[in-house]
Amino acid sequence: MPTRSGVAEGPPAPTWVTPGVTLGTAVLLYALVVGMQLSTSPSLHFPSVLVAIPALVALAFSPPMIISSAVVVTATRWAFLPFDGRIAAASGTTAATLVIAAAACFVVRQRRRESSRLRKVTSVAETAQRAVLRPPPTRLGPFHIAADYRAAAQFARIGGDLYAVVNTAFGVRTLIGDVRGKGLDAVATAAVVLGSFHEAAYDCPTLGSLTDRLEISLRCSLVDTEAFVTAFLVELHPDGLTYALSCGHPAPLILRSDIVSELPAAWGLPLGLRGLAPSVGPVAALTTRLRPGDTLLMYTDGLAEARDAAGDFYPLTRRLAHYGRTQSGPTAPGHLLDWIQTDALDHSGDDTHDDAALLALTWTVE
Repeated sequence: MPTRSGVAEGPPAPTWVTPGVTLGTAVLLYALVVGMQLSTSPSLHFPSVLVAIPALVALAFSPPMIISSAVVVTATRWAFLPFDGRIAAASGTTAATLVIAAAACFVVRQRRRESSRLRKVTSVAETAQRAVLRPPPTRLGPFHIAADYRAAAQFARIGGDLYAVVNTAFGVRTLIGDVRGKGLDAVATAAVVLGSFHEAAYDCPTLGSLTDRLEISLRCSLVDTEAFVTAFLVELHPDGLTYALSCGHPAPLILRSDIVSELPAAWGLPLGLRGLAPSVGPVAALTTRLRPGDTLLMYTDGLAEARDAAGDFYPLTRRLAHYGRTQSGPTAPGHLLDWIQTDALDHSGDDTHDDAALLALTWTVE
């Protein structure tokens, strides 16, 4: 819809198409044509060029401005009639101006309708996406938490990557995962895993039994029998004791000052693939102990596999250590994730081909 200034709202326009630039260009063209006509012989015919002004105005303004520009163009052309006496030319310019203005108004109105429809669809989609990928709490016990998601699909908020954090009687349990594939099927699969996790995390006494529940839920819901989900689960206790289990997913990184190390974890098959090896028994999570001030960074391969122009992967471990050296105080999870996403985009030149999910937990003892 148009704003009070008459600017037409619509799909994203090129960066140079702004109301100020558009109006300035139209005024400059008008002044140039009028000036040339007044300073040259009447036999030269420049006013017909003015028919381009309504089309130019339509790039950034709504129908009232387009009609106003058409009126100015028409009045200017007829104002030159006493000098050149070309009634037929003036009539032709007037007709062309009106046709162009009418077509421009139609296009702008269609653009506004499509923009309104897109906003409504986007609003519904964002609501559904927030329901699937719930934002984690900013703090649970001694742990400060932040999450970030960069979807590869333009305008999307989520894709095939997933994360979740819940506070249970067994400790703070976190999940990060990556669905094989993209598109709506990947989002649906992610929703199944997240829904199962939010339900089972409160009942299953161990991470091994929790992954069993996730496996069952996924196999019962998968339409694509070849689909699978890599996942990593962590259970954190207030004293720093940590249990970790990987289902084919990269291990989180521990940032301790400027020292970066992988979180030790037991390894199993990705969710959805356990049926290929039924003889493999449940996996017991490995334990480690964090220290106050440690930050646990969980991530998906969309971040680590971001490539630069030379094809080199983003050096996550080295860049994370660099971040640790630049910080004088405790790590703020939100600031860390913002920095990493920006740094990775700089590395890849904003060339994003995969989703990237990040989840950071900092153990802060106050």
